[in-house]
Amino acid sequence: MNKLIRIIVVVIIFTTSCTKDFVEINTNPNNPDAAPISNVFANTVITLSSRFGTDEIQYPASFVGYASRATYNDAINYSTPPPAGHWSSILSTFTTNLNVVIEKAKEQENYNTQAAAMVMKSYGFQMLVDAYGQVPYFEAGMGGQGNFTPKFDSEETIYNDLIIQLEEANLLFNSSANALKIGVGDVLLANNIGLWKKFANSLQLRIAIRMSNIDPTTSKSIIEKILNDPIKYPILSSNNDNILLNFPGEDWREPWRAAVDLYVDVRIGAPIVDSLKSLSDPRLMKYAEVNGAGQYVGLVVGADGNGTESKINALFVGNEKGSVPFMKYTEIEFIKAEAYARLLNDDVKAKEAYNKAITASMQEYGISQTAIDSYLSQLTVTWDGNLDKLYTQKWIALFRQSWEAWAEMRRTDIPTLSPAVDSNKAGHNRTPFRFSYPDTERSLNGDNIPKNVVETDNYWGTKIWWDTRTGVN
Repeated sequence: MNKLIRIIVVVIIFTTSCTKDFVEINTNPNNPDAAPISNVFANTVITLSSRFGTDEIQYPASFVGYASRATYNDAINYSTPPPAGHWSSILSTFTTNLNVVIEKAKEQENYNTQAAAMVMKSYGFQMLVDAYGQVPYFEAGMGGQGNFTPKFDSEETIYNDLIIQLEEANLLFNSSANALKIGVGDVLLANNIGLWKKFANSLQLRIAIRMSNIDPTTSKSIIEKILNDPIKYPILSSNNDNILLNFPGEDWREPWRAAVDLYVDVRIGAPIVDSLKSLSDPRLMKYAEVNGAGQYVGLVVGADGNGTESKINALFVGNEKGSVPFMKYTEIEFIKAEAYARLLNDDVKAKEAYNKAITASMQEYGISQTAIDSYLSQLTVTWDGNLDKLYTQKWIALFRQSWEAWAEMRRTDIPTLSPAVDSNKAGHNRTPFRFSYPDTERSLNGDNIPKNVVETDNYWGTKIWWDTRTGVN
């Protein structure tokens, strides 16, 4: 797979940089009709993975208490606006290319490629909505058709359409031997169509639980549809199904590994270290390194370090051939546990899924079953119907998936974290609610930015649609 990724990267770099032989592609990079759709699809996966890069450590990882910087912490203290590239990478190249892939794959009757592109587009927009709220969706990526000022759509409208797209993708996937495959461009799942199908349905579950506080009726119907028909709607069912993008290293390194080379002062955050300590959680030694005194010490988010803080474990920042998780089995079991507890009134299945979720998370790191069983028996951990325990465990398990953890923390208010300690953005009692729209969008498409969205201090103001918390600011 690493060799395959390196080949695709070379192809993409070559086809977008050689002006002699590929004039048409270079002349209009937003209209990649001349490129094989498999290669274009690979480009979209690579573009999306960049969202997990250096910006993650400085922004969502600090918001949720996973990481902080010991010295150059202006971004962590909200002194700088959100990175504009987070917006532009999804709403330009990523969406434009996927629109082309979906259209061309449909024309070629390559329904597996069409469905995979629909899943990736849904995944990208789910993350974009969770960061910004209302965004261009139905008119996004239409620059090739002359639409450079797309209208914005509401979070609810987008979420509902994502479910429609994922439902269609589930029906399109075809694992039969004579069905056309995605090809060399499937750098994510290597043409494992069955796993693509699981990815699509698992993403439906994620979206459904995310909207469960604001639209419980729709949420429940989606969850019941999937859980009651595992033949039609297979989902991630073990750690072997984890959706991971593996990096080849060298000129294309795993993003957190690249980030700590750029930001040498990155340390693990105090909130995650303190929580793991309080629970006697064996994942502590997997997430963090000991300091010079042989202790685990987290950095208070936003504070200057004093040299005693622990680094993030080399498992996450020491391997240039590491992987970026798109979705993992443990998340699906946590979703099931919450659904059974809150929406489906089945405490037995809630407990079963909760235990499976924690077990799967620990097994990822080679923790013994004896240690897992002991952990699950602790009064502070064992299932008793307390959703706060579930939300805390999910936050712990989502380490290295900071964008998802940030969304879940805003939905559940667990853990309840205050803003960075040295922030000059006064008057807030929670970490950031949202990313503000980039200045470029205001200057180029300002008339379409929703008038009902209030932005305060770059990161606060109007909450995302599914964020139903009260008393937060």
